[in-house]
Amino acid sequence: MRLFNLFLRRAGVQSVPVRTPSTLSRLTVVCPRHMLADVRKQIYLDLGVAGLQVANLLVDKGEHNMARACVTVNCPPELRSVLMAQARQLSARPGVQQVQWGDRRHIALN
Repeated sequence: MRLFNLFLRRAGVQSVPVRTPSTLSRLTVVCPRHMLADVRKQIYLDLGVAGLQVANLLVDKGEHNMARACVTVNCPPELRSVLMAQARQLSARPGVQQVQWGDRRHIALN
């Protein structure tokens, strides 16, 4: 690897820095609109107790009296298992229809 980097430097090519793993994770929670306030409160409480911080929460009032909340969480890689356990616990709550990793945006990289 060092020889390859030396070759690249002599050719005038900058080496690409190593990408660090992202500390952001996204969960999408679907629940009835009338239960959204309770679910949001529970998300903040559960993740706070687990040592995770909610960076952002976006709410989309979808169709058929359902709401979708996209939760962005600051989660270092060593706490991913804690986040997964919290997501399973959240999906078991009454009224929560679905918990899914990621959000519904499809980003094309060219």
